[in-house]
Amino acid sequence: MLHKVFFLAFSAVVLAQPNLSLDSLPSTVKPYQKQLKGVADSISLASAGKKARITDYLIISQSRDTTHVDTTLTMAKYYRFNSQRQDNFAFVSLNNSGQALNPLSLETWQNNTAPSAGFRTKESQRFLPHQMAYYHVPTPLSEVFYKSTQSQGQSTDALITANIHPRLNYAIGYRGHRSLGKYQHQISGRSQLRFTTRYENPNGRYRLRLQIANQKIEQQENGGLDAASIEDFESGSDEFYDRERLGVLHENATNHFTGKFYLLEQDYLVLHTQDSLKIPRLRVGYRAQTNHQDHHFIQSQVFSAYGALVDGVSKPFDHYHYSLRQFDAYAIVTNPLVGWLNAYARHHKYAFTEMHNSSSTIVKEDAYSVGGSWRKDFGGFRFRTDAELALSGNRVGNFINAEIVLPKIANSELTTGIRIQEQHPGFAFERFTSTYADYQWEASPKMEQRTSLYGKLAHPKLGTLSVTATNINHHAYFLQAEADTLLVAPTQSKDAINLFQLDWEGGLKWWVFRWDTKLRAQNVSGNSEAMPLPNFIGRTALYYEDHWFAKAMFLHLGVSAHYFSRFNMRAYHPILSEFVVQPHQELGGYPVVNAFFNAKIRQTRLFLVVEHVNANRKAPNYYAAPGYPYRDLLVRFGLVWNFFQ
Repeated sequence: MLHKVFFLAFSAVVLAQPNLSLDSLPSTVKPYQKQLKGVADSISLASAGKKARITDYLIISQSRDTTHVDTTLTMAKYYRFNSQRQDNFAFVSLNNSGQALNPLSLETWQNNTAPSAGFRTKESQRFLPHQMAYYHVPTPLSEVFYKSTQSQGQSTDALITANIHPRLNYAIGYRGHRSLGKYQHQISGRSQLRFTTRYENPNGRYRLRLQIANQKIEQQENGGLDAASIEDFESGSDEFYDRERLGVLHENATNHFTGKFYLLEQDYLVLHTQDSLKIPRLRVGYRAQTNHQDHHFIQSQVFSAYGALVDGVSKPFDHYHYSLRQFDAYAIVTNPLVGWLNAYARHHKYAFTEMHNSSSTIVKEDAYSVGGSWRKDFGGFRFRTDAELALSGNRVGNFINAEIVLPKIANSELTTGIRIQEQHPGFAFERFTSTYADYQWEASPKMEQRTSLYGKLAHPKLGTLSVTATNINHHAYFLQAEADTLLVAPTQSKDAINLFQLDWEGGLKWWVFRWDTKLRAQNVSGNSEAMPLPNFIGRTALYYEDHWFAKAMFLHLGVSAHYFSRFNMRAYHPILSEFVVQPHQELGGYPVVNAFFNAKIRQTRLFLVVEHVNANRKAPNYYAAPGYPYRDLLVRFGLVWNFFQ
């Protein structure tokens, strides 16, 4: 309740913002506008007798890349119209809205070298530090997201941001989600409060940035359909069109996640040019961030398929606490010869505790690393490099990312690069002591290693062609070795895995009709059994777009389809909150067709989607994971509404 009161109190502060024009923006913010990318919009707002343009509403990422608010209606926004607000091209969602996402491709590692807790399915459901944004706006800005869910509930996301002073901005957002679902015991719920602020003093020398996030995720776990109900589901009998009639493995388990994240960053301009522009040359700063997580698996009584409980325990209860604190000292150098260089030294402090097991030892470690980022434009070339190397700590990884964008030739842009990454598999992979006796292990895993070479050729009419070749060593995964048991074991591949991916994304436009598509071909060699992936993923949309009612409304009307080939789809495991490798059952090979009517009226985007219109309930063969059917035909609607004060 406290976070809701806090949210409402801050919304009232919006009314106190002075009206700002572009001319009143701080000089240190104006250079960011050179980086702005996005679709132009028609919005034009009166502000203190002047007009504030849509490009004046800046969104600044943690890595200081800057875009602006975009209220246009595009297919990219249609694909992001979900509770995660992300494009799930390479994922398939479990049945209920807001549940875990089963990966169809190699998941991207973020540039984070510290070991994670594990429980990776929750990453798609929570805010990560790099997803937090700062703002600079000439007038107060609000955004409201709403989407209907399944049976009962709703998915909402509200954001308010304002500049209390031309050099002081705050943004506060709240994301809430609750969906009952169509099957027994699968309620999905989230409550996520986030806050950011940024400040610059009058002469632009001192800067401050702050992030705060408080997140709670609750997921009822039913283990999927039991064997008899799988037969009933696939029979297509009218009796089981009501999916609540189908039996599940258990109706007494729940996964809870609570997390708090804080980041405070301050820097000071030491050197600048002596002319009237006072261009920054050297900044020094300090960054501190803290991440606390609690993972619970609770069950009111034992489920025999998971095995027996350990001695002295009456019912399953697992509680793992993870904490990560990182302290950076950094310097930012800007020079016409050097370009833009950010160098830092980092102190990691991390710990992992099995709270339910009083006899377990706490894993606690301090480690150090150094890293940096470099940007430089040279002629028509653009260079971008990020790196971090561990100095101590046997669980801290490394990464080196280097990318070159070549000058345009015949209106085509070629990008090429290399990524070298080394990462710990996670504490839950290294040591796990569940109250279920068969889910206990302690290992000394090797660091996972990935080396990727990639290239991308983009043309405004022919689309974008991408090629990626990845070599993977010591791949870590959980293996369900036997088909007739739910027991899994942490496994690390002894042989290398090679992954080749070929992507093409593009489309055609004729009159008021458009066709957009994205295709991905994948080939896994080496120890391919350790990384099951479909050979093909495809998505396409055919739609009509036009302005109606004297251009008062812009609309998209059409159908979209998503498809992936059959493969040994990974199984979802509630105790671990992980998708585990199973070599026993091939699934997939079915298209999911949606019909949609999307419209934009002023700064409001409206979405009406009929999901899975081709669902054949007489012969259903669609699954999101073994034992977890994909959703049936479902009508959903919602909106995204921007308010400019």
